[in-house]
Amino acid sequence: MAASLAAATVSAERRGKARLGVGHLGDFLDALEAGRIDGAAVPILDSPTPVAHRVDAGHGTAHLAFDTVFETLVDSANRFGIGLAAISHSYSAGELAWFVHRLAERGLVAWAGSNSPALMSLFGSTDAATGTNPLAFAVPHPDGPRLFDQASSATAWVNVREAADRGEAIPDDWAIDPQGEATTDAAAGLAGTLLPFGGVKGSNIAIMVELLATLGGGHFSLDAPSHADGDENPGIGLTIIAVDPEVLDPGYRERVAAHLERLRTEHGIDFGRKPLAEAVELSEDAVTELRRRGTASS
Repeated sequence: MAASLAAATVSAERRGKARLGVGHLGDFLDALEAGRIDGAAVPILDSPTPVAHRVDAGHGTAHLAFDTVFETLVDSANRFGIGLAAISHSYSAGELAWFVHRLAERGLVAWAGSNSPALMSLFGSTDAATGTNPLAFAVPHPDGPRLFDQASSATAWVNVREAADRGEAIPDDWAIDPQGEATTDAAAGLAGTLLPFGGVKGSNIAIMVELLATLGGGHFSLDAPSHADGDENPGIGLTIIAVDPEVLDPGYRERVAAHLERLRTEHGIDFGRKPLAEAVELSEDAVTELRRRGTASS
């Protein structure tokens, strides 16, 4: 579990996602100390069909569960053209790009979606009814996978928390306060609920992601304990779909590369290009916190 979390943390930092890298690692460490993550969890994998695989994370992390099913998922996609992995009873997944990037590196088209404890309202409501429900998508490319990773909320929960910690204002379309009013006060937003991006369209996408993410038996967001408080694991879900495009079109990867190059040169759109940095520089505060935690646990 430590190795899986370390790999995902470094990946997020190399992708320039510090809030989901070392900044998010503290959430996992806090959850381990409080019992929201079972550090001794051993994921259980079973495959009802040759292409559909369930992984019970055992109240551990989605990262270790994904490591458990990864080669099986790749093999299904290579042999049958498609593979699906449904992870349940896990802690929040963090940066989903880590999951789809690894599959795209193996030549696969990949989609991943996860739900979270209820932190976001749905269009037309003022109370938390679903999670921030991120989704990620990646395609293979000669220069490295092209991908996107985004929340169904107007922004990620960690962004609002960071603004609150710094006493900074947030845009008025990120969250509403406990009275259901738009707010620029990050602390009030945390006490209230996040908003979906794009109104009803973002709301629909959030529901879609939740229903797919819980295919393996994970908790619906309304039933999931908090990922930040208490000693219960959220028990949420993560579903990953991997497709071998060569089964349908042996020239797909080359066509995609040419199309993305056309978008870049003719339309100025460099879709999903986010090379992994060879090295990252951590802030002094981040290094101090890592050292503090390392000393405390030794």
